[in-house]
Amino acid sequence: MIPLFAPWQIRAMDERAVARGVPEAALMERAAGHLAASVRRLTQRTYGLRVAILAGRGNNGGDGFALADRLADLGAHPVVCSVHDPGRLTGLPAEMLARALAGADIAVDCLLGTGATGAPREPEAGAVDALMRFEGPVVACDAPTGVDAASGAVTDRAVRATRTVTLGAHKVGLWVPPAREHAGEVVLGELDIVDVGDEPVAWVLEPAEATARCPEPEPQSHKKARGVVTIVAGSPGMSGAAALVARGAQAGGAGLVRICTPAAVRDVVAGLVPEAVTVALPNHAGEAAAAVEAACADTDALAIGPGLGAVEGARRLVGEVVTRIAAPTVVDADGLNALAAARLVGTATAETGSRRLTLASAHAIEWDAVVVAKGPATVVASPDRRTWITPTGSGELATGGTGDVLTGMVTAALAADGGSESIAAATWVHGRAGQVAARRQHPRTVTATDVVEAVGGALRDPGTSP
Repeated sequence: MIPLFAPWQIRAMDERAVARGVPEAALMERAAGHLAASVRRLTQRTYGLRVAILAGRGNNGGDGFALADRLADLGAHPVVCSVHDPGRLTGLPAEMLARALAGADIAVDCLLGTGATGAPREPEAGAVDALMRFEGPVVACDAPTGVDAASGAVTDRAVRATRTVTLGAHKVGLWVPPAREHAGEVVLGELDIVDVGDEPVAWVLEPAEATARCPEPEPQSHKKARGVVTIVAGSPGMSGAAALVARGAQAGGAGLVRICTPAAVRDVVAGLVPEAVTVALPNHAGEAAAAVEAACADTDALAIGPGLGAVEGARRLVGEVVTRIAAPTVVDADGLNALAAARLVGTATAETGSRRLTLASAHAIEWDAVVVAKGPATVVASPDRRTWITPTGSGELATGGTGDVLTGMVTAALAADGGSESIAAATWVHGRAGQVAARRQHPRTVTATDVVEAVGGALRDPGTSP
């Protein structure tokens, strides 16, 4: 797993290393080595390479000067554009900065460190404008200028890097949108400053770890050994939600899927998912809850909510089911609305970036439940204070029904294992399936059904580490 830290934690690690006797110059030399390696990897050469290094003040600027020395030793032609250090250079007029970038094969952003927040101010702001106009590859030192490495927020003036060399440890903000779109490929520049006792704020599963949580069935397996999932979902006009949850559970590896859905749509749902067992629910909420309870006698995990609707009967059904049935339960969509209306849980507002990470973690502790906050960089937060960020999936998943598929996959993971890491793995595979589906056709045309059908491809080809 990849550990993610807050920038303040990494600054403390830097200070600890210096207090232990590691010279700051040595840390800068290590940083310069990592930056030089990325420059070389992106351009496939160093000899004769024209490199524009935009350096600010502080350690980031120092890294830029150390990089220039390293590149010069390798035969490159670095030009350091110091925008804020009259002790080294007098600062370049805008036209000279533009000229340096115009003649460069690649640019390196060493303007501001990860401690900077808010929009860049002059003179860095003008340098950011120049980098935003630069058409060649850009390497960012630690974080692109204008990007908050703690929150993931991005200002109107922000560098869009081809690659970010994040120093010391991965910064959590670079893994959440919109920052992750500006960071490009994020690679770690190891400085040997992380101690065993340093506690990350979040984790990212690597491909092999995610797929290891989705093993092939044993030769002697039978369907109930692979997990029995019961789903309470659907209503007139929303029968597809029940079907997609069921198909997601099947793709997630559940051996037996049972769908409890209103009698009015039972035949439709059965036709959409012929492999599933269907149970027709009566209209009365109490009688429907009793039917669900009877159906759950052998269930390993229950999903409730998608497509039930916002009517009073559906709300009463959700309330009765979650209080009467002891099986591990995934509550989603209309189920969450029903619990919020009954004040059994609070109302979770839509958030982005690390704010979503913070809220998901707080709700997990408050509700004593694993919280899955679906979206770009889906967050999985556990009440034991472990949190995961999902690096897979993108805009292709922003279409109706993909959340229902995820609910089914998470429920299958809950039925098979029950651990929060397995739930994180389900979100990882779901996101990867979206990517596989987009690659097979086009991101614009991906549907929830395409995502279901791509789960097998995601497991066969999980890709490389993010």
